[in-house]
Amino acid sequence: MAPDTEPTDEELHAVMVAARDAAVRREAISDAWTAARLAEAAAAVVADRAARESKTCRDDG
Repeated sequence: MAPDTEPTDEELHAVMVAARDAAVRREAISDAWTAARLAEAAAAVVADRAARESKTCRDDG
């Protein structure tokens, strides 16, 4: 794009496609990060629950 002219429809389209693609990539990265943190939290809860149940079983026996 020349700085002293209005952008053409094709130039605007190219910029919008690039912006959309970048946004989709950022969203995918964010979604993956969130999913990983949720998986870690779920695993921690499962491990904590197993530890508590194991401790309860030992105390009862």
